Amino acid sequence: MSISTTPVAPVKRLNINLTQRSYRELEKLQKETRHSMTELVRLGLGLAKIALEESSHGNKLILTSSDGRPIKEIVLPT
Repeated sequence: MSISTTPVAPVKRLNINLTQRSYRELEKLQKETRHSMTELVRLGLGLAKIALEESSHGNKLILTSSDGRPIKEIVLPT
């Protein structure tokens, strides 16, 4: 009988300072989504990466309705 293990990526610890408001928003998202704060920060980083890369190519991040109508443009600081 063999036991297979999935390789674990090395982890780096990061301490961040948040305003009370930002912390409350993160805490609220955690409760609503049942994701950990770490997962939410990783998700935010991934979304920011996509948005900034696309912005550098002249593309825009647009929020649309379910039928594809543009609702708002999300503009990130450059």
